[in-house]
Amino acid sequence: MKILYIISSTQTGGAEKALYEVARAAQKKGNEVSVLCLKPLGEVAESLKQSGIPVKSLTSSPRLPGKIIKEIQAEIASFKPDIVHAMLFRAIVYARIACANTPVKLITTPHFDLSKQSLLHRLADRFLKEKDTLTIAESCTTARYLVQHQHYRKEKVFLLPNGADEHKFYKDINARQAMRGKYGFHVKTVVFLSVARLVEDKNPLILLQAFRNLLRSGADAKLVYVGDGTERNKLENFIEQSHIGDHVVLAGEQKNVNDWLNMADVFVLPSSEESLPLSLLEALRVGLPCVVSTAGDMPLWVEHGRNGYVCPARDITLLSCFMKELLSYPNLREAMGQASLQKAAHITNNAGQYCQIYRQVMNNSFHVKTI
Repeated sequence: MKILYIISSTQTGGAEKALYEVARAAQKKGNEVSVLCLKPLGEVAESLKQSGIPVKSLTSSPRLPGKIIKEIQAEIASFKPDIVHAMLFRAIVYARIACANTPVKLITTPHFDLSKQSLLHRLADRFLKEKDTLTIAESCTTARYLVQHQHYRKEKVFLLPNGADEHKFYKDINARQAMRGKYGFHVKTVVFLSVARLVEDKNPLILLQAFRNLLRSGADAKLVYVGDGTERNKLENFIEQSHIGDHVVLAGEQKNVNDWLNMADVFVLPSSEESLPLSLLEALRVGLPCVVSTAGDMPLWVEHGRNGYVCPARDITLLSCFMKELLSYPNLREAMGQASLQKAAHITNNAGQYCQIYRQVMNNSFHVKTI
């Protein structure tokens, strides 16, 4: 089977990491796999290339939609895929148009919160949705929104929640000791960690403001951001102006995310927009108590008061209070961490399931029973 993946970006992010896992799983099953990216290639593209998967970036300049669609059509004509699997909004829209009036089976996985998109984007999605052979929703929130608000047909929407590989993300005492030694963190220092792109909808500045409030109480704590993005300069300016540079680490993009998670005591993600972030599932695998917002499926995985806390995305005061609670009570952190490990038992590694779906879609034997 030949599978062409089309994605908007190959920078480090949840959708991009999911693409890597699914493409690698398909490759290992003996399928011929290729990836087409709408933007210049990033870190995930390099990892795919190292695994022997060809990755191309579109070259249209100026980047007019018509030219982009023609390039996608040319790639489809050249590669002759049996299945096209598109991820993220623009890639999905362009793939739907490019695959129209062709025998190619199109699978889409949004990996974003469509409810937060503009009216124009929602209307475009609603108009083009019937081009999909199958839509695979990566979260309950996404599945429900597509059916109830975008009027997708239930029999064409399948719920397959994001997953995290237990062989790549796990509790590792040795990694914890090594990372803390490397960065000079005292064994009793409480480390808060956020793994996300430094972009506005992840609210990194909100987290930094909440952490500054925490430090004002004399807390022995560190805040570590793993990820990079357009908000980095704002964070650096805030750190300098607040004189908290000794307590904050902007680590940038990192490949050994499991080691960083193990260094931490608490995972924090106060996003305004989410579906089901991979970083949260990875944190649960490591056994971290989590403080998250109400966005997407996060409240389904973080039970308030059991394995963490849930609060409104931009509530700085409440966020800092929950962080202070976890900072102050080591036994509470331990109990909530154990509860996270119990939650993690329900996480699946879904890359292999995608491969099964591809075969069934090709054989016209895939039927959606529930969402």
